[in-house]
Amino acid sequence: MIGTCPPKRHRARGWVLTTVALALVVCAPPALAQNAALTDMVRTEQRFAARALVVGWKQAFLEYFSDSAVAFDGEQTVPAKDAFRQLPDPPKNRKLIWEPRYGDIAASGDLGYLTGPVRRIVPEQNNGKPFHSVYASVWKRQADGSFKVVMDFGVPTPGPAAFADGFTAATRTDVYGGRSTGDTAMKSLKDTDAALTNAARRGQADAYRGHLAQDVRFHRPDVMPIVGQDAVLMWLAGQPDYASGETKYAETSMAGDLGYTYGAYALAGDRASHGFYVRVWTRGRDGVWRVALDALQPQ
Repeated sequence: MIGTCPPKRHRARGWVLTTVALALVVCAPPALAQNAALTDMVRTEQRFAARALVVGWKQAFLEYFSDSAVAFDGEQTVPAKDAFRQLPDPPKNRKLIWEPRYGDIAASGDLGYLTGPVRRIVPEQNNGKPFHSVYASVWKRQADGSFKVVMDFGVPTPGPAAFADGFTAATRTDVYGGRSTGDTAMKSLKDTDAALTNAARRGQADAYRGHLAQDVRFHRPDVMPIVGQDAVLMWLAGQPDYASGETKYAETSMAGDLGYTYGAYALAGDRASHGFYVRVWTRGRDGVWRVALDALQPQ
């Protein structure tokens, strides 16, 4: 019933609200359906952030994360909700405050990402001033029609990360419209991710050139977000090569136009470090995957 439009007459009154909402999205013109899905995802994130101020971030994370979500722990990934359960409950005077300010969703409305500024308030530290960071989260529509977080990653910033007022949807004028099975799209994305990571051993700027979305965002620890192709390539020119890297996971939307990957990395040289990377990708009409958001989380 969710996959078909309800008849114009004699509609049953006892439908579950979620089913009705999904049916309306499916029946709407593609652009309207995509916009409705993006709005739904943004509002879910807003409810998530508001909930964290009431019950604490730990309980809110347990409520809004998918059972399939993973977290990074040392050299491995673990179920995110299991990791949260092992953490102590945060004191009531400690607050985690964030809001979605930028993001995008697939044409199929089932997978998207959001990012924005974060303030962590620990009254007994930093003279009561907030610690700043920037988060990004990947959201996936569940079987019941709700959105849940499947990947969440954040990095500290030197100060408040700048975003335009309100919420800004990513600009995408070059969107993949081809047809491919889920397995084919995921293999294509995973192969692209692995090729980029391998190429980064010979220089990050050259590896990413040609594989960046127009408004690409790079999130790196203790650095303000780097936004736009030119700014990213200029910044990457001064960064060390990868010493090693391995793609661990790839997932794409049903439309095959948006996906995300994560894997392990190690940087070479004097600034050697290692950890996990997360990349959000969008796909153009030419079938090429390009990085929309890229983050490193050192371990």
